[in-house]
Amino acid sequence: MKKITLVYFSPTKTTETVLRGITQGLARSLEISGAEITAVNFTSPKIRETELEPFDDNDIVLLGAPVYAGRLPADAADFFKKMTAAGTPAILTVVYGNREYEDALLELKDIASACGFIPVSGAAFIGEHSFASTDIPVAMNRPDENDLKQAEDFGADTGNLLKTTTELKKISALKVPGNFPYKEGMGKGAPDFIEVTDMCTNCGICATACPTEAIDAEKGYATIAADCILCCACIKACPEQARLMKDGPIKDKARWLNETCSTPKPVQLFFATGV
Repeated sequence: MKKITLVYFSPTKTTETVLRGITQGLARSLEISGAEITAVNFTSPKIRETELEPFDDNDIVLLGAPVYAGRLPADAADFFKKMTAAGTPAILTVVYGNREYEDALLELKDIASACGFIPVSGAAFIGEHSFASTDIPVAMNRPDENDLKQAEDFGADTGNLLKTTTELKKISALKVPGNFPYKEGMGKGAPDFIEVTDMCTNCGICATACPTEAIDAEKGYATIAADCILCCACIKACPEQARLMKDGPIKDKARWLNETCSTPKPVQLFFATGV
């Protein structure tokens, strides 16, 4: 392998942070320089309109996405499905908010395999929950320092696996948790749950952060409920803290998560067996 490519969907940047940690360990293990590492952040709708060049056996690709209700976000799954590879090793990563990742990692493995990748390792990391706030914390500030150390070690261990595998196409099938048929996923559409306060300065950062163009700049940067995917990237990105979660079902869900998912969950790692 001569090149590392990160391909990810990361509205609140937790997935990106984890993948970059994995990449550090992988690049060190495989002695790949920074000049040979590229990233495709397809969180932006405009990037998702593009198509990637096919990957080959000179590449190793890291695929990453957050978990929404136990599945991959539909926009992420659709973009991953457009990729093509020819026996390219892939590292699979999902990031979830300390509840459960259910079928998301299996879904990512199945998509990667169908596209021609050879999944060699997979991981489920914890990231601060999209609904979390300082008032209602859920996995706050994760991935933390220990998570990122594990990410780096995971990358290095995957690199060592690749170095000792003599014939990649005969590597054992990667086994990850999950069920098929997958559980029902989330579509677009949300209740009216975000308030824009008079602290808003019309800077437009929320609109830039939104992965589905669900912010209406002409109507006071209000959320377009029909296009919202509940990622809360706009809330977390606002420099003035002018976007707040209203009382209602989403805030009630955040409180429930705070009460029932407070015990920190560990990182889960999975490896294929080399030949």
